[in-house]
Amino acid sequence: MKIIGIIVLLTVSLIVSAQTAHPKQKKTTGAGAAAGADASPTNQYLCCRYPLRAFGQNVVNLTPLFLWWKQNAGGSATAKRPLHVWHRLVGSKVSDLGYSWMVDADIYTNSGSCTHTRIILKNPPTVEEQTYYQLKGELAAAYLQMTNDQRTYEADTAAAQKAQQALARTQTTKRGKIRQNKNGNAQQAAQDQQTATEAIADEKQLEQVAALAQKKFNAIPAANGAYRIDLFAMEIGRDVRGVPIYDMGVVNYATP
Repeated sequence: MKIIGIIVLLTVSLIVSAQTAHPKQKKTTGAGAAAGADASPTNQYLCCRYPLRAFGQNVVNLTPLFLWWKQNAGGSATAKRPLHVWHRLVGSKVSDLGYSWMVDADIYTNSGSCTHTRIILKNPPTVEEQTYYQLKGELAAAYLQMTNDQRTYEADTAAAQKAQQALARTQTTKRGKIRQNKNGNAQQAAQDQQTATEAIADEKQLEQVAALAQKKFNAIPAANGAYRIDLFAMEIGRDVRGVPIYDMGVVNYATP
């Protein structure tokens, strides 16, 4: 059925790569901080995903930082910030470095100010990026099919009504033609009604699939139809060129 083709899209892999770029830095604050990234962050809490981060055998729980961030989203902290080496990164991937990304990022220690710079991000959110584009494609296909199903339903419902009306008119034709016309119109009406019923059933199934996909899609940050990084990562140093290095840790993307 049509629904199978839509569901299969959930298993399709998408690998995105780009060319490398040279780092550059700029200090910014306030509302204009994200001018060099995709867009200014609008959801201060969307970054609070995936609290457990693994580093080998060690696991860091970011729940205290998430709670602090939600309580101090306005920038005026009322309590000491936990896990101070973990910063919120908002931005876009510049290039794929294999196991790392070069990222054009706004780096927030709190929501009131940030530093805009190029960084290297270890353990980048590759799975989440892939999921975003998979869901985007799935939703586009599902909504298109739902539109087609609705049009089929409307067209075949109208055709069935027309056949029923023709069936009723056979009672006024010459007696010798009544049986032939009656049988033909009845079959056509039944066929059109069956097609309409199947179309509306397919549309309802797709609505359920799309609703689940849309919920997952809305939970992933994006800007202008493209995936956007918006996650906490730990600052671990700089490379030989002085580019800041951050590490997200290993994330279980099945449990945001």
